[in-house]
Amino acid sequence: MSPSLPYLDPTLPVAERVDDLLGRMTLAEKTGQMLQLNAKDGVRHAIEDLHAGSILHASPERVVEAAALTERTRLRIPLLVAEDCIHGHSFWEGATIYPTQLGLAATWDPELVRRVARATAVEVAATGVHWTFSPVLCITRDLRWGRVSETFGEDPFLIGELASAMVRGYQGDGLGDPTAVLACAKHFAGYSETQGGRDASEADISRRKLRSWFLPPFERVAREGCRTFMLGYQSMDGVPITVNDWLLNEVLRGEWGYTGTLVTDWDNVGRMVWEQRIYADDTQAAAAAVRAGNDMVMTTPQFFEGAQNAVAEGTLDETEIDAAVRRVLTLKFELGLFENPRHPDTARQAEVIGSAGHAALNLEAARRSLVLLTNDGTLPLAGGFVAGEDGRAVAGAGAAPRTVAVIGPNADDAQTQLGDWAGSSGQADWLPDGHPRAMIRTVLDGFRAHVPAGWDVTYARGAEILSVGPDPEGEFFPDGQPRPDVVVPAEPSGALIAEAVAAAEAAPPPLGGGGGRGGFLKHRAPPNPKKKGVGGGGCV
Repeated sequence: MSPSLPYLDPTLPVAERVDDLLGRMTLAEKTGQMLQLNAKDGVRHAIEDLHAGSILHASPERVVEAAALTERTRLRIPLLVAEDCIHGHSFWEGATIYPTQLGLAATWDPELVRRVARATAVEVAATGVHWTFSPVLCITRDLRWGRVSETFGEDPFLIGELASAMVRGYQGDGLGDPTAVLACAKHFAGYSETQGGRDASEADISRRKLRSWFLPPFERVAREGCRTFMLGYQSMDGVPITVNDWLLNEVLRGEWGYTGTLVTDWDNVGRMVWEQRIYADDTQAAAAAVRAGNDMVMTTPQFFEGAQNAVAEGTLDETEIDAAVRRVLTLKFELGLFENPRHPDTARQAEVIGSAGHAALNLEAARRSLVLLTNDGTLPLAGGFVAGEDGRAVAGAGAAPRTVAVIGPNADDAQTQLGDWAGSSGQADWLPDGHPRAMIRTVLDGFRAHVPAGWDVTYARGAEILSVGPDPEGEFFPDGQPRPDVVVPAEPSGALIAEAVAAAEAAPPPLGGGGGRGGFLKHRAPPNPKKKGVGGGGCV
């Protein structure tokens, strides 16, 4: 390909380069640029046949394969590689995994949150990923909703402060910075307010309530330059967010003047046919999605034919597709991907992933995120201990050896310790066993490492929480996509409870001190993300 082609000339303004490239593209190539496809089942068909503009959930090997395949396409338009790097580079083995957003919110420290996002971006960029689906700006108002830990909590002002800090961290000093990654504000808007906390159902929200609570954090990051927004799954007033003209065009693009890129959530366009049932077929759904202003369509491969059929039938104008593709291409040019596709850099990975500096930041964030709601006298442990020269605890003067019983099903579950969207939580098939056990310290590990010499630490699970099993609705969704396993609550176990009681009784309070519950602590944590069922399987 001639380097003299205008779109390959880095000295030209981005708008001129986009115009030139757009004029050279076929309708199929344009429609493909609007597709973001799941790399789980391979990338060759997505790139060679569907001309995909972006991939997600790609293993390290498939990121490399996709780059090579893209180099052999007619126009060699680089891919946008996206991943759920929610609180660290979640699905890269050995990456630094920080506290979840809910934990970071407990620090009340925007600058710390910015530093966490900046460190995350540095690790992410080294692996060939350009786009993270973070931060989450949903508001936690109903604890039945299953994604509470992904949020910054319930206060719109705090969410706006922390989300803005996270966006600044991800996007760095500008997209030209090779360590910058695209931030994505999600899920626009009101997704956490679904009825009964049921994922992806109807959200009954008045416009006054939207403007008072749910929209201000998004307006904040929109005006501060968050380059992408992800749309929620749900409907409001019976209208899916995917095609909500008032929200997307009157408010976001109109009142706020937002010029960034909109991406649907997982199969939102297909969902309007098979679940929400407001369109008869993929052609109608594709046309409606484009007209509403969607730029990137996540994991709905049938959009490729649907959009082209709509153009052929006259229900969609090709210029409407051009507007969306223009925004997608603009991102790629501003990231500099035509000059430097930012492929994985193994030397850089060795330098920055899981680095000592990032580990120190993680420890700071974890300590700052801890919140003790109440203390009934258990802490500090009676008899006391202080830090020795080697960092290990030393018993206080005259203190007798103690037994500490740690009780709870998550106290020694390494992958649960990492929170949601990490390792073995189900989205990354290339990490079936999660992150390396040697790099993770559980609550039980911590006690055993830090109690004074001569003290005993015992452990009892006490209960199982849940398991997963086949969805009773069947193996596949109506559009052919596989259904994920669903949560099966665990039955109480008399044997496990008895074991926990015995462990607690064997860790009595010390004579003459302690108070409260003496020498044992109960540890409770969120359910194991490896075992959680999230509606839709690939929802992000």
